[in-house]
Amino acid sequence: MIVDSHPKTLRDYAAWDVCAATVGNFDGVHLGHQALLRRTVEYAHAKGIPAVAVTFDPHPAAVLSSCAPKVLCSTAQRLEYMEEQGIDAVLVLHFDRSLASESSGDFCRRVLMEGLQAEELFIGYDFRMGRDQSGLAELCSVFPHVTQVEAVMKDGAPVSSTRIRKALAEGRLEEANALLGRPFSVQGEVVHGEGRGGPLLGIPTANLDISHSQAMTAPAVYATSARLLDGEGAGEWRMAVTSFCKNPTFDGAALTLETHIMDFSGDIYGRGLEVRFLARLRSDRRFDGLEALKAQLHADMEERRGLPL
Repeated sequence: MIVDSHPKTLRDYAAWDVCAATVGNFDGVHLGHQALLRRTVEYAHAKGIPAVAVTFDPHPAAVLSSCAPKVLCSTAQRLEYMEEQGIDAVLVLHFDRSLASESSGDFCRRVLMEGLQAEELFIGYDFRMGRDQSGLAELCSVFPHVTQVEAVMKDGAPVSSTRIRKALAEGRLEEANALLGRPFSVQGEVVHGEGRGGPLLGIPTANLDISHSQAMTAPAVYATSARLLDGEGAGEWRMAVTSFCKNPTFDGAALTLETHIMDFSGDIYGRGLEVRFLARLRSDRRFDGLEALKAQLHADMEERRGLPL
């Protein structure tokens, strides 16, 4: 995998004579992105050359807009998902005003042709590039070979990151997961919370500190799976129940993301954790005392055990 913020040095990283490339934000690496990546991989590997994806960090909208959309996954997640699709290398370009001001022609020549030695470019159905927002016709006049991959349709509409964000925000997790082609997940660091879970309720929870730019599901209690991202036991998925709520039984002041990892104990403060959302269990509500809340939490865990990992 290639991660580089200085495209002028690309030839120091590209250990090949020729490749096939695709370019995009790939926010979420959803079903539409997966089709584009697979098409690039199929072409490249049939010719015995690498399949290379070019993407950006931060999301261009975060630089060019004062109201950028929430992102569906981190850069680390994007790299993992793209590798799962068979991509051989990913170039992550730092997106800033300077890069935004570059024309599509200059970008193609500097990054794709001279830098990556790409002979074939694959783009999505709605792709636009550069300050001139060039599409297929303009790119074909600059780049030797351009293939535009059709949209992936689901329920009569193209799969898109915008559509997935809307489904999540409106609480339609099943739809969002179907469009993603996998469960929606978030990553963050385990931080100290209010200390209620273990000491007060006997059900310890991991409080996750996630980026303010991260898209989220609608507030509710969810059946989830969780895995540590570093240290001992990293990578193993475990059953979990996650509350993304304001805890109205207590102060109800702020949304918190708290995950109880079932059949697990250990000090994981400061470690990275990923939580994937499988199904909505219930809405949050105020309980008449701690015993009623504890009974409901145990019922949530029992319901979770009846679902796949």
